[in-house]
Amino acid sequence: MTLMRLTLNTLYLFEEEESGSTRLGLYVKVLDNSGTQVAEFRWNRRNGEVEDNFQYPLDGDQEFPSVLVFDIGGEPGGIGRITVKAYTDNDERWPDEGHHENFLGAAEVVFDTREPSQLGQVLLGPTTTDNGNTGYAVTGLLETVPQHRFRHVRLVFKDVVVFDDENSDFTHMGLYVRAFAPEQGGAGAIDQELLRWNNNGDRVFDEALFPLAGGTPSPVTTLAVGGPTRIWVEAYTHDDESWPSGGAYENHLGRAMITIDPGDPDTLGRHVIGPTQTDQTHNGFLVTMSSELLPPDATPNLEITGVEVTQATQHFTPPTGGPQHALAAGKATLVRVYLDSGIDPREGGGTVDGVTGTLNLNGGSFTARSLHPITARPVAQVNRTQIQHTLNFLIPADRVTAGTAKIMVQAEVAGTTSNPMEVTADFRATRPVTVWMVRVSTPTVPAVSAARYRAVSDTLPLLYPIADTGGIVYHTVPGLEEIHTTRDLTDEDGQGDFLDDLEDIQEDHGNDDELIYAMVARAVPMGDIGGKARYDDHVSFGHDHNIIFAHEIGHLLGLRHAPCGGPENVDEDYTPPDGRTGEVGVEPLNPGNVHPATVGDFMSYCNAAPQWIGGYHWLRLLNTLSTRGDRAGEAALDHPVPSTVPAVPAVPAVLTSTSRPFPGEYVRLRGRVTRSGTVRWAPGLRTSRKPSPPRTVPGPAYTVSVEDAAGQVLADAPTAVVFDSAEQQEALFGARLPYTPRAHRVVLRRDGTELGAMIVPTGPPQFALHAPLSSPEIDTAGVLHLRWQRLDIGEPEPRPAYTYYVRITNADGTFATRPGVNLTATAFDLDLRAMPGHRRCVAQVIATNGYHTSYVQTPVFALPPRPPQVLAGDGEGPLLHAQGTSPQHGPITGDDVEWLVDGRAAATGGAFDVRHAGSGAHAIAVRVTDPDGLHTTSPLGTYDGTVGRRLPVPPGQ
Repeated sequence: MTLMRLTLNTLYLFEEEESGSTRLGLYVKVLDNSGTQVAEFRWNRRNGEVEDNFQYPLDGDQEFPSVLVFDIGGEPGGIGRITVKAYTDNDERWPDEGHHENFLGAAEVVFDTREPSQLGQVLLGPTTTDNGNTGYAVTGLLETVPQHRFRHVRLVFKDVVVFDDENSDFTHMGLYVRAFAPEQGGAGAIDQELLRWNNNGDRVFDEALFPLAGGTPSPVTTLAVGGPTRIWVEAYTHDDESWPSGGAYENHLGRAMITIDPGDPDTLGRHVIGPTQTDQTHNGFLVTMSSELLPPDATPNLEITGVEVTQATQHFTPPTGGPQHALAAGKATLVRVYLDSGIDPREGGGTVDGVTGTLNLNGGSFTARSLHPITARPVAQVNRTQIQHTLNFLIPADRVTAGTAKIMVQAEVAGTTSNPMEVTADFRATRPVTVWMVRVSTPTVPAVSAARYRAVSDTLPLLYPIADTGGIVYHTVPGLEEIHTTRDLTDEDGQGDFLDDLEDIQEDHGNDDELIYAMVARAVPMGDIGGKARYDDHVSFGHDHNIIFAHEIGHLLGLRHAPCGGPENVDEDYTPPDGRTGEVGVEPLNPGNVHPATVGDFMSYCNAAPQWIGGYHWLRLLNTLSTRGDRAGEAALDHPVPSTVPAVPAVPAVLTSTSRPFPGEYVRLRGRVTRSGTVRWAPGLRTSRKPSPPRTVPGPAYTVSVEDAAGQVLADAPTAVVFDSAEQQEALFGARLPYTPRAHRVVLRRDGTELGAMIVPTGPPQFALHAPLSSPEIDTAGVLHLRWQRLDIGEPEPRPAYTYYVRITNADGTFATRPGVNLTATAFDLDLRAMPGHRRCVAQVIATNGYHTSYVQTPVFALPPRPPQVLAGDGEGPLLHAQGTSPQHGPITGDDVEWLVDGRAAATGGAFDVRHAGSGAHAIAVRVTDPDGLHTTSPLGTYDGTVGRRLPVPPGQ
C-alpha cells in the first residue's frame, strides 16, 4: 500500500456561462488503477455565488476537507487518477450531472506513485465548457505520506491578522480552530476544537494584528497524533453578537486548512494559515502558529512480567506465565526474563537500551549477571523467538543440582530497577543414556571414525533431559567397535537381517538400559530410511546425523512417532496434534540458536529441517530417565558404581568338544510378518537374558506362544509389531519365553488368530569341536582358528539348518563377546588380540536349529589385560569431553578420567573447560585409568587458555 495526500488549493474560474453570478458545484474524485474511488472532494463556496475570471481558495468544510489522504494499492505503489468536473445553475445549491444549466467541463491527471516526477504540483484543466469556452482550472499538491508515526505535537497559536472584516466600522469577530484525523499510527481519531477567540469580547477592525493569547481554553495545545492531521480555521463577524459563529453571523471571513504530520518534517515548524477569502471575495484573515514534536517520554519503568527456565523447550506464555517443565540436574540452564519497558510504545517504539540484570540462585549460592545488555520494549512487542528480546542468564551445569531451586531475578537500567521476581524450578536427577558404540563399514564405504561417532552422538544433551557431562555413557564391544556388513541396507530384508546381527552381538551384553546404535556413514545408501530400530531388543542403526541418532535412541527408550509427515506407529496422545513442537526451543549454551514452535518434533517425519524436541517428548523422556532419590541419582551420573553382578552366568573352564545343551533358561524367538499376515521365522536361540517388559503399541494384538504336541500352550508372551511407515510391508517381531524341551510348535497369532507356526526339531543340534582341542593349539597373541563339524546322529530327515555363533567369555562370567554371528560355515578365525584379558578364558561355538541350542567350548587359555581406550569428544574447545572404556571393565568415568595441562594433573571428571588453564598456550591431554591400574593417555592438542580454542598445528609438524 502507498498512502498519498492531495491538497487542493485554488479554483480559477474563466467562464461560468452566465451573464452574471451563479452557483457552482465542483467534484473531485481519486480512483485507483481498478477504477475504485478512494477519495472525494466537493465544493460550492459555502452555497455562495461565483463570477467569471476570479480565483477562489478551495477551503473545504468539515464534511469534505480540501486535504485528501488515500491509499493507492500495489507494492511498492500503483497508478491512480484524479478527475474533476464542475456544473453551474442559478437556482441549485449543488449543481451536478443531473441538475445543472451549464457543464463547465472535466479534466483528469494520471499519476504513478513510483515515479517521483509525476508527483508534486498538480494542474487539472483548463477545461472546456459545453459551449466551447475555457471553463476553469484547479491547482493542488500531490505527495506521498510517510509511514504513520505516533508522537506528541505541541501547537502554539500566536496571532491573527485581519485584512477585511467586511464591516464599515468596528465589529465582533469569532475565530475557531479545529483538528481532524482518523484513527492511525496508534493514536485515536481526532475531531476536536483546539481554540476559539473573540478578542476577549472587544471589537476588531481591518488591517490589524491581534494576539491569540486570550484564546480559550489556551493558545498552546498538545495533540497525540499518529499521522496526517488537518488543522482548520474559520471566522465570522457580527456587529451585535460577541461570539459570531456559523449559526449567527453577518459576514463569513472564510476558512483555511493545513496538514501536520509527525513523520514528515516539512509539515512542521512555523505556519501561516490563510489568507482566507471572505464571502465578498476579499482577503479575510490569516493565523500564525507553530508546531513541534515533543521528545518521547523515554523514562523507563521496567517490570518483569514472566520468567522462563529452560534447558531445551518450555511451556511458557508471557506475561502471565504458565506451568514450567520439570528439568534435568547437571544440565546448563537458560533463564529468560520477559520485561515491559514501561514506555508508551507509541513514543518512538517504547524501547530502552542497555538493560542488564542479576540472577540469584537459592539465596545466594550462585549469582550471575545477564549474558548481554538488551533493548527492553513494551511486553506486547516481545517476540519469544528473538533471544535478544529477553534478558538472559546462564546457570552452569555444575550449579544445577537435583531438587527444588529458587531463582530470583531483577533488571536495571540507568539507575532504575525493576520489580524482583522469584520462580521455583524442579531439577531431577537422571540416569545416563548408555550407548554401545558400533561403527559400520560396507564393501564400498569405510566406517565413520570414533571421533565422528562422538561428534554426532554428543549432541544428544542438546535435545534430551540428561546431564551435559556424563549424560551419555559409552560402551564398546571388545573387538567389535567396528563391524563389517554385507547386508543390503536398501531393502527391508537386509535391514531386518542387520538388526538381527546387532541383536546377536548384544545378546550377552545389554540389558533394558543399554542401547546399541550402529552408525553408518551417510555415503551408504539405505533406501528411503535414515535409520531403523528394533524397539524391544534395544538395537538400532542409522546414518551419522544427530537427529537420526536422537530419533532412533528415542524409539529404544519407548517413544513413538509424532504425527507429522505421515508416519505409522504414532503416539495418539502427542500434543500438539500436528506433530510440531508447539513451543519455542532454545539451546542454553548457544542461546542464539532459537527453534520456532512451528518446527517438527524430532520423533516426527516432518521434512523441514532443523527439528527440535517438543514439550511432550521432553517430559516423556524425563520420566523415563529420572532416578530414585535425586541427590544419589545425581552423584551417579558422573561416578557410576561398577556392577558386581556377572554379566553372564559363570562358565566351567573345561574343554567341551562334543555339543551339549546351552544352559540358558529362556529362548529368544523372532521373525517377520507382512501386513497380510505372512510369517517368516528366524533362528531361535537359548539365552540367559531375561525378557524385556511388554510394550503396548496401537493396532492388533500379536502374541508368540510355545505349544506341545497336543496343542497345549506351554508359554506365551505379547510382542510388538510396528510398521513405521506406509511403505513398509514387513515388520519384525520377537519375544523371550521360558525354554521347554517339550516344545513342538512356535506360533504367532494376531488378535487370537494363528498367522504362522514353526515346527520345533525333536532335539538339540549335534556337532563336535575339531580345533583347538588342547591349550598349546591356541595362540593367545594372535588368531584362534576355530573348526567344528555337524554330526547329525540319528536325526530324522529333513534335517534342520543350523545357525552358528562364536562367543568368547571367561570362567567368572565377567564378560561375553560375540564376534561371530549368524554363521552357516563351520570355521571361524577369532582375533584374540582385540579380546578382553582374563586368566581363564574360553571360546564357545553355539548352534541353534531354530529352537534348541547347543554349544562346544575350547580349553581354557589366558589373555593379558588390555589397556583402556580414550573416547574423546569434540576437541575444538573450550569445553572438552572424554571418557574411557576398558575391554575388561567397561566404561571409565568420573575421577578415573584425568585432565593434564602441560603434563600436570589439573582436573578430573568427564569434562574440562580449557579456559581454566589460564592465559597462554597449553598442551592438553586426557588420561583414563581402569580398576586394575592400567591407564592410557591421549594428547588432544595445544590450546589458547584465554579463549579455550585449539590452536592450529604449525606447518611442518
